[in-house]
Amino acid sequence: MNQQAKDSDLSPNKHSAPDNILVRKYGGSSLADVQRIRTVARDIALTRQEGHSLVVVVSAMGTTTNELEEMARQACAHPSRRELDMLLSVGERITMSLLSMILEDEGCPCISFTGSQCGIITDSSHTDARILRVTAERVCEALHKGQVVVVAGFQGVSEEKEITTLGRGGSDTTAVALAAALGAVRCEILKDVDGILSADPKAVPEAWLHKHLSYQEMRDIAETGCGVVHLRAVEFAERHQVPLQVRSSFHQQQGTSIGGVGNKASRQSHRLNADRENRYRPLAMALKEGVTRLGLNISEPRLALHWREEILRLLDPSGVIAEWLDHSDSALRWEVLAPTGILQDLLDELATADTSKHLVVVREDDLTCISFAGGRPDSWVEVQKHVGEILDDSGCHNWRLRADGSSLRVLVAGSSDDLPTLLHRALLPA
Repeated sequence: MNQQAKDSDLSPNKHSAPDNILVRKYGGSSLADVQRIRTVARDIALTRQEGHSLVVVVSAMGTTTNELEEMARQACAHPSRRELDMLLSVGERITMSLLSMILEDEGCPCISFTGSQCGIITDSSHTDARILRVTAERVCEALHKGQVVVVAGFQGVSEEKEITTLGRGGSDTTAVALAAALGAVRCEILKDVDGILSADPKAVPEAWLHKHLSYQEMRDIAETGCGVVHLRAVEFAERHQVPLQVRSSFHQQQGTSIGGVGNKASRQSHRLNADRENRYRPLAMALKEGVTRLGLNISEPRLALHWREEILRLLDPSGVIAEWLDHSDSALRWEVLAPTGILQDLLDELATADTSKHLVVVREDDLTCISFAGGRPDSWVEVQKHVGEILDDSGCHNWRLRADGSSLRVLVAGSSDDLPTLLHRALLPA
């Protein structure tokens, strides 16, 4: 099925959906316990009273998904991805049921649906499925009855009737795909942060808020892992021109709106007085500690095919920070950056491998990865000179830069200490 056909399949029910639909997605920290769910329920009831037809997409409560994954690892060293999907999809179902119970108790008519019940049809790639189409027939029926529809995010059903999950951050994608299918006036993504910030405020207290971003800018941020919105959600929103708003679930401030031409005034102010070496102005920065850099150089074709299949079998792509591939008929060179835990199954397999001149394994552990998104420069070499001087002046001499597209990644050994703040001040001034 070509991409155009897939796109048209996402919105077959706009003609049957009521007007003034608002799709709202709540993240796991916003639903961490029953009291927080009760607070969310009151917020939903008030919004409904304002005249909106509401579809509410929920994530699993708090750290439930991580806890379920840990139980799976305790049960089996290498659980099958199909059974992982069966297990992990439970988290969102718990949240949707509790929220629906509370809404009914509050006198707000509602109904809950799993991903399969509301017609989210995916491919068969367990733990990292892609949405093929959204039927949403039952959602439309419920909205016409005046009910709030509560949907379990992060999940769908394949055409083979298998339960699938959409990878980390997949609830964002659920929300935007439903908004596209229903012709919603807006899709709100509510998190535990104020919107799209220049950095994680826990790592950089002086991080500032983007009030408005274009789809392209948000895509650049999401591609690098710096954003709080899943990349596929941004792609759906851009393709179907769904207005996005990213804001906090803990207060009513506006947050970040996504769509249109982007925050031109804000970005221009960063450049007005910039000399040549300071012209690189990214949009956002992200920090990840406990990272492993793993590289495989394979010069024997059959061995390359073997390890390609092992990588596909043992590595969950949704947890990868970055990946690079150079493949020819005679050789394969592959490199990945990821939290060490994401790579553990593959590392265990490599530990028993017969390494020879045909298989060279390069591995670095205990790295900190500082990623910058957007602001594609004229020359990455020029950026290397500028950033290298900042790193050297900070006393950090064991570092590495990786640049591609609109992404820059700074790798340093061990913890980063004050380095994120120094880099943020130099490259992302308020």
